[in-house]
Amino acid sequence: MGVWAHGNFDNDTALDWLGDITGQLLDEIAEAMDSPELLEADELDADLVPCRIELLCAMAEKGMPPQWPDVQLLAQWKQIFLQAWDASIDELEPSEDYKRERRATLVATFDRMLALAHLAEEEGDTEE
Repeated sequence: MGVWAHGNFDNDTALDWLGDITGQLLDEIAEAMDSPELLEADELDADLVPCRIELLCAMAEKGMPPQWPDVQLLAQWKQIFLQAWDASIDELEPSEDYKRERRATLVATFDRMLALAHLAEEEGDTEE
């Protein structure tokens, strides 16, 4: 086991674990994207996919980026998610304010992920 400093993630074991966790989050997002009906506004993954993305972004911003999929795939995920959400949200009869603000939050979440993935790609930290 390699240890190079005193930080919680400054050893091989911790980084291997982190890779497992981020891989699991990415796998769960990918699985949801394969079934857009799971992304409808009243479905569990409509709430959990943005949470998973938020966690991945927070880790990336702390200097522990996941192995992001290709940026083009991430852009497709954004499109798939927003299409499913847009097609289903009105059935729940939300207020216009909620609908507008929630959509803006969703777009910002996906855009944050895309920006971090672009940065990682430039630095050579993405899957080929």
